[in-house]
Amino acid sequence: MNADRRLFLAIAILPIMMAHAATPSQTREAEIRRALSAAPPAIAARATVVEREKDGHWVALRQGDNGWICIPRSNADPEPLPACFDSNGMAFVRTFGEHRSPDPGKPGLSYMLRGGSAWSNVDPNASRLPPGRKDYIHIPPHIMILNSTLANQSGLPLHLTDPDTHVPFVMFGGTDHAILIIPVK
Repeated sequence: MNADRRLFLAIAILPIMMAHAATPSQTREAEIRRALSAAPPAIAARATVVEREKDGHWVALRQGDNGWICIPRSNADPEPLPACFDSNGMAFVRTFGEHRSPDPGKPGLSYMLRGGSAWSNVDPNASRLPPGRKDYIHIPPHIMILNSTLANQSGLPLHLTDPDTHVPFVMFGGTDHAILIIPVK
């Protein structure tokens, strides 16, 4: 294809591409819808939506008034799916990035109704597959109880490297970040 033909096609296609490009407000609305899809409608209707910026700070995309905070994607997970947390749950999540232990006296709750994933079921700091593992852990839609005391005393096995994710299980068992995961349909 000669240079004139390429220039003609580029000029002809550019307006079409511009017409279909998402505007920042459309992208923001899509991220809000994505975040809210993690929770039941009654919670999502009044939840705050936040997004983590590249510098690690959280920015609000929408203010809510029911104490729930939803995020469009969990960037620490191999499959970045949305999640919604109550205030204690969000405090629990923030402790990961701050490398500190969550308050065991404040159990948190979370909805991940589009499912979730994890690099490891035993290492809360894993950021890639452990040696010998061929795939990350896929978790169907679920709720989480974010509290090491409750999870570690649940009576469920604490150190499963390959849990059955279709029944309740403990993730990160035996650690300060142990989570009780309960699949829902």
